[in-house]
Amino acid sequence: MRLLFLNDNRAHPNWGAEATPSAIDALFEEKIPEGKRVWLSWDWLRSQHRRLRRPLPDLTYEPRKLRHGRWMLNRFSRPRNFFPRVADDLDRFADEWLAGEGGPMAERFLEELEGSDVLVYNGENSLYRNTLEGTRALFLLWLSKTRVGKTTCIVNHTAHLTQVRPMMTAMVRKVYPVLDLVTCREEASWELLQGMGIEEAELVPDVVYWLEEMEEARRRVNGWLEENGLKAGRYVCMSASGLPVSRPRGDWNGAYTSLVEDVQQRTGLRAVLVAKDPPCLFLAESARRTGALFFGPEHQFTELWPLFRQAAALVTGHFHYAIIASIGGCPFVPLSANNHKMVGLNKMLRWEPEEPFDVTDLFTCGDGVVDRLRELLHHREALSKHLLDRSADLREQVGTLPAKVLAAMGERG
Repeated sequence: MRLLFLNDNRAHPNWGAEATPSAIDALFEEKIPEGKRVWLSWDWLRSQHRRLRRPLPDLTYEPRKLRHGRWMLNRFSRPRNFFPRVADDLDRFADEWLAGEGGPMAERFLEELEGSDVLVYNGENSLYRNTLEGTRALFLLWLSKTRVGKTTCIVNHTAHLTQVRPMMTAMVRKVYPVLDLVTCREEASWELLQGMGIEEAELVPDVVYWLEEMEEARRRVNGWLEENGLKAGRYVCMSASGLPVSRPRGDWNGAYTSLVEDVQQRTGLRAVLVAKDPPCLFLAESARRTGALFFGPEHQFTELWPLFRQAAALVTGHFHYAIIASIGGCPFVPLSANNHKMVGLNKMLRWEPEEPFDVTDLFTCGDGVVDRLRELLHHREALSKHLLDRSADLREQVGTLPAKVLAAMGERG
């Protein structure tokens, strides 16, 4: 059995996204050991191409792969698109791909698909805001199912479709009903899809719940804590969000740095500021200004498990940080993210407040963040048990995903 997976995020500049293909591999290796897994990457899915203008030769190329002369070629070329942007064009582009006119990506995809029994799209980080990778994936799912006749699934995704430039909405309405399996990873997305009439959508928690703490990562984190004079339970982890955040500039500390100061002063605990995403690396400067510690991109995503497990609590607007914290029984204060996934996660964990604090307006809600943090610290033992129990339930639900894929293949057969 050969399973073709789309959207390998292992090279993504975000620890959470990076963790999802590792989780899928671990899950499917355990549940379907006979299955051969083949991945096409997030980077591949976002590939850009350009075509030389006439009277130059008819040449299509990928700029990022050129080591020399890229700027010159780009002056005499224009972008070339091989994917639909709206639902009405799905069939037109499918015709072109099957006629050999889909460009370099078509040849690779169709070859991989032909030799596979099922296509599974890891929807992490894509089905909202008309993302390039999300729109392209919807087309590939449509092509796989309606033209090639393969068992086709989308799993592990957040769907946040709004009325702001609603281009992706019609594609979802058209593509999802023909698929063999649709699972979303948190309740807000499931409720949205049900409201759109996509009743076949199922709720399966994020695959990162399948991962467990690794001994080597534990040793590295324990060494880092010892090196920095920190003991378990005597620090609070903090991260920002995918949204813009008020940051230090010159003599301006910004709202997030002020929040770090308030947390340290009002709890008596050292803050550990956690960041890998490039927009969040300002936390290194916030740490310098406040005497906090910075846990940065030189670390690996596997180190978040022991780091959060031993923290007194976490303040975060990152979906997977909250998941990893909950696995280790670490209470967290939710900050807003770039879609409703934090709300959906809080619903699944039965966690309060269900509505996150607004990370873009911390001067208004910062006191509420610290008040909630102190409440978590006061009731940590009971809250930790709640998260451990709930996370174990969610992990058990994640374990059903491979069987759902097999069932979809059986139904097709």
